[in-house]
Amino acid sequence: MFTLPDIAAKEWVMFTDIDPYIYIASITAFATIIYIWTSYRVSSFRKSRVERIEKLIRRDPETTAAIPTDVLTAKEERQERRDMVKGVKTRFTVIRRTLVILIGVVWALAMVMPFVGKLPSTMISIIVAISTAVVGIAARPLVENMISGIVISFSKQLRVGDTLIVDGQYGTVEDISITHTKIKIWDWKRYIIPNSRMLNKEFSNLTLNDTLLWAYVEFSVSYDADIDEVRDIAIAEAARSEHHNEQEDPQFWIRSMDKERVICWVAAWADSPAEAWNLKSDICMRLIRVFKEKGIVTHMSQINLAKEHI
Repeated sequence: MFTLPDIAAKEWVMFTDIDPYIYIASITAFATIIYIWTSYRVSSFRKSRVERIEKLIRRDPETTAAIPTDVLTAKEERQERRDMVKGVKTRFTVIRRTLVILIGVVWALAMVMPFVGKLPSTMISIIVAISTAVVGIAARPLVENMISGIVISFSKQLRVGDTLIVDGQYGTVEDISITHTKIKIWDWKRYIIPNSRMLNKEFSNLTLNDTLLWAYVEFSVSYDADIDEVRDIAIAEAARSEHHNEQEDPQFWIRSMDKERVICWVAAWADSPAEAWNLKSDICMRLIRVFKEKGIVTHMSQINLAKEHI
């Protein structure tokens, strides 16, 4: 009766009986096909990412900024854009080289596989133990971040130039390296997240499909206010803002009715998150100004501080 080790040994003998030239040629041909396909896919992703950033910058430089600013000179803005493009090119170049090395390692292992059975079992155990220790202990964080960086790079959910809200931070993805994601938040600080953590985070991508954003402002008025007048004022002031996208008129809603106030929303389209930032601020300033001119009171205006202390 044959035991499992006997069957495995028999299969191994059959495997090693293959013509070595045919085996080498087959493994090499397969590795070459994988290399060509991998290089093509990486090059395609790199080209599409670079073209996307260049298109965004040509259309509106502020689409790659969390908020608009004039602090940078024209030369500094050009350098910042070149750095973004360069970062994308460098990342995909590193990914391509890493994958090529990985293919080469797998090819080399496949080439020596027929001879593994001729090595002493003690030597094989030592090699496996050392490899496991190095990868599992010393290089684990690096390997995790590199693999996550490759996954993020080929994902369409997170790209350089996207505007995000992540961990309560609002900013633009400035760079995705092979190990870390760098986000330039609205106050120009850099929020750096390891790729292994970034891959598992939940975030809002404000520019995933396009740069248009539905910006809204919430405000309150008292029950004494003429709600029809409030609606007309809110819509008119939102439409007058230079940051408003004129393809669709602003909209007005009553969100809820509290004991002392009516909570309202006015919303309008903006061309980018940066424009939405300015649009919301502009609407607030306009509403405050007009409400004062028209004598429209909010719920806070009805509080009589003198009576509260009697």
